[in-house]
Amino acid sequence: MHFQRLNLVNLDLLREFLELLGQGKDSFRYFEKRPLEIVNNHLYSWLLIDEDVPVAYGHLEEEKGVIWLGIAVAQKLTGHGYGKIMLEKLIQDAKDSGLSHVCLTVDKSNLRAISLYERYDFKRLEEFTSFYKYKLNLLEKK
Repeated sequence: MHFQRLNLVNLDLLREFLELLGQGKDSFRYFEKRPLEIVNNHLYSWLLIDEDVPVAYGHLEEEKGVIWLGIAVAQKLTGHGYGKIMLEKLIQDAKDSGLSHVCLTVDKSNLRAISLYERYDFKRLEEFTSFYKYKLNLLEKK
C-alpha cells in the first residue's frame, strides 16, 4: 500500500478511482462541478493505492481563507480502514505545513464518516439541511 500524489500527469488514476467510487459519488460530490485538473491547485491531493488499485482519495485545499479536507473511499472498500489511513495522512500533512485547523463538510446520512471524524476530534460547527460542517483544531494539546 502506498500514497500517490496527484498531478496533471496522472489524472488517469483519479479517473479510475472515480469509477470505483460508485454510489459514493452521492455523498462525495467534489468533482461534479470542478475539473479534475483542480488537483494541481490543491495543497495536497493523494490517492491511496492498494495492490495497484486506487482505493481512497484525499485532498487539502485552500478556498477563501479556509483549508478544506476532502476524503472519499471506493464504494466496495468502505469499512476496511482506508478512510482512516487517508485522514491520518492529511492531518499529518496539515500539521507539517503549519496549518492551525482544517474544515470539512459531511452528509448527515454518512454516519460512518461522521463517526470517524469525531473519533479524530473534529468538532461540529454548523448544521445545514443535509450536511454538517466540522473543524479540527491542529494546535490543541491533548
